Amino acid sequence: MIKEKKQLMIIKLEPVNDNNRDAVLALSVRENQPFIATNEVSLRQAEETNKEHPGIARPFAIHADEKLVGFCMFAFNPEDEDEDDRYWLWRFMIDRNEQGKGYGQAALQEIIRYFKENGADRLFLSTEPENEPGLHVYHKFGFRETGIIDSGEAVLMRRLKGPSRILKNVYGVDVDKAMRIRGKKGYGVSIAVQGGDGDLLTYCAGSGRCGEDFPVNPDMLFQAGSVSKPMFALTLLRYVDKGLIDLDADISGVVPEFVKKGPVTFAALLSHTAGYNLHGFPGYRADHKPLSLEDVLNGKGVTPKLRRIRPYGKQHMYSGGGITLAELAFTRITGTTLREAFQKEVAEPLGLQRTGFFQPLDEDLVANAAFGFRLAQKEDPAHGYHYYPEHAAAGLWTTPTELVKIGLALSRSYRKGGLLKKKTARRMMTPVMDGYGLCLDVWESEARKDSVAGHGGENWGFLTSWVFSRKKDICVAVMYNNVTEAADEAMNDIACEIYKNAKE
Repeated sequence: MIKEKKQLMIIKLEPVNDNNRDAVLALSVRENQPFIATNEVSLRQAEETNKEHPGIARPFAIHADEKLVGFCMFAFNPEDEDEDDRYWLWRFMIDRNEQGKGYGQAALQEIIRYFKENGADRLFLSTEPENEPGLHVYHKFGFRETGIIDSGEAVLMRRLKGPSRILKNVYGVDVDKAMRIRGKKGYGVSIAVQGGDGDLLTYCAGSGRCGEDFPVNPDMLFQAGSVSKPMFALTLLRYVDKGLIDLDADISGVVPEFVKKGPVTFAALLSHTAGYNLHGFPGYRADHKPLSLEDVLNGKGVTPKLRRIRPYGKQHMYSGGGITLAELAFTRITGTTLREAFQKEVAEPLGLQRTGFFQPLDEDLVANAAFGFRLAQKEDPAHGYHYYPEHAAAGLWTTPTELVKIGLALSRSYRKGGLLKKKTARRMMTPVMDGYGLCLDVWESEARKDSVAGHGGENWGFLTSWVFSRKKDICVAVMYNNVTEAADEAMNDIACEIYKNAKE
């Protein structure tokens, strides 16, 4: 028997025009594909784009052997200064009645050919991370995740000329090179950026657990180190706004066992001008027995007893011990734990799902938590991080995306009030001494054209850099699961460079 030769499918891309527009609008996808925009929305966006930038948006009807089967739309702008914005597959759909017949793969092949013939060297697209059927097809045709999440969609790229490689670029910064991300089992980095264009971008690379194939993802928890301090201050200031706490009142009577001679105020403790010792805390094995704040301040852990070693209010001397004293006073005044207060006063109003003073870390959160340095190999294989009973000083777990949400909320509060009253936010972000406000570094740049606030963080095995503008909706958060002097310098450098590029 002679086997019949399969006929070649002919795919044709026809520009959308008055003759085929109604037919294109009649196409639709299946009900289980809600992440694909309707063709009506796509064509309206094409018209709006081309009014401002003629010829950039290119919508096409997809024909298979003369039959209309789908729709696609390109962004084609070879003159764009940003190489990553020149060539995009903006929309791609196959009609619900034509799916499963091979049209999608054949059409994608023709789309790639179109871009190649028109001089494109790379092609980008974005899709919902849940679009598993679509991702399967894109992977088959050589598209790979860049690690960037833009407006909730995963960005993929296929190189059309030269060797295929994945882009490792965030606002012009080669993050992998700067942070020495090597392979799938090295250390990992997670970044979130809200730029001047209003888009939220996330980038992840490397492993969340050194030695394991455990890819970093945008929802992965990292310890924030001293970025815990401004989160404590924000929580406390919510009570100030309610009239329940006075920043300038003497609280020595609230914590008399630790203040032999007053006065001491929350304002002095939060600005590190109260003169106390205990710069920072190393933490404890994850399975260490619980310690109270009183235990820590009395020196019953691995750090000395809290003491005032400098004149009150005379100089700025960074003190995690002073912040821990402030936390103790806060819990006694409010009758609640910092974890509970943060959840009620900050997490719930901002819609945060993965940020809190989780000490110890809840077991149901461990599954998507990064491990620091090589603590899993050295201490506890199931819990590669330290326990910090000093919650306000070092106990926050979070993600870069949620740090950005908090930064934007503080920025907006500073400008017009919001989560905090404007007056309160401005006090928090006004330097008291040596460029430090209430648990925030504050500095001016470019002849006061931009006012920046933020904080760095370092726990055992974790680094964090967090900066935001007080005048615009711009924020950058970078988190990394290793601590070296080189990594610390690199993180600060890339955070500043990304911030500078994001605001332009």
